[in-house]
Amino acid sequence: MRDVIKELKSLDLNNCSPKQVIEIIENSPIAIVPYIIKGAYILRARKGKGFKYQHEMTYCPAQYCTGYQRASLPGDTMFYGVISDDQKHQENARALCACECSTLCKEGKESIGREFYTLSYWKIKEPLKVFSLITDKTFPNVQDNKLLNMMRDMFLSVHKGSSEEEINLAHLISDDFSKPVFNDKEYMISATLTTEIIADMGFDGVVYPSVRLSGQAGLNIALKPSVVDAKLDFIQVAEQVFYKNGDHSINRIENVTPKGQITKNQIQFPDRVIQERLGIYSLDDLPIRE
Repeated sequence: MRDVIKELKSLDLNNCSPKQVIEIIENSPIAIVPYIIKGAYILRARKGKGFKYQHEMTYCPAQYCTGYQRASLPGDTMFYGVISDDQKHQENARALCACECSTLCKEGKESIGREFYTLSYWKIKEPLKVFSLITDKTFPNVQDNKLLNMMRDMFLSVHKGSSEEEINLAHLISDDFSKPVFNDKEYMISATLTTEIIADMGFDGVVYPSVRLSGQAGLNIALKPSVVDAKLDFIQVAEQVFYKNGDHSINRIENVTPKGQITKNQIQFPDRVIQERLGIYSLDDLPIRE
């Protein structure tokens, strides 16, 4: 009998192909959790400022996608965004977006500086049919993420009758999906599985926890381009600045451009709030990072 878990663990991701991943798992049941999302907002971030239009903030054209990403293969594209764990307050989604695209966050807790990035807001106008590979053991120490808690509970409910082999494989795949990576080939398994599941079962996309924030503040979402075009409404963009001084950081909205309107200078709160939070005398104490 084939030991799927052992074979997946032994793969040399730098020298294998998606075909080899498929050959290993093609006859094994994958413990997914289906989920319908209605009426929520999805946020998507892009590093930099000055972006105002939908075509500047949507999915990357496929011809420019030359590497593996967490939910897509080279030569393919997905719309990557964030769903807040509390739709009444989008602060968590904004923080998660900042961490996902921030060089300062990558550099760790000692980094200092300020970064500009633009968020786009998208409203779900038709229900999204997505799936997750989240299990009961996905970021188990995180208990204040409503969406993650719900997906863990749904896994236990949906798969309470599954075999031990299927559950163990689900745990392995979830761990792979939630791992930090250091080169794009390490996305091989998650990208291949996502692509195959969406193609075979007709899902619109996948939801998964943020590795950068260790499972906190909501969920990441990756959607097919055709789904974005048909089921999402582009609402507005907001220019934000991420200020960081070592262990302390804060985001501030500084401009908002509703769809089809003129940019409004909308400073979320005064400089003194940042200065007090970060323990600095002036914003100029924080170098601008590209």
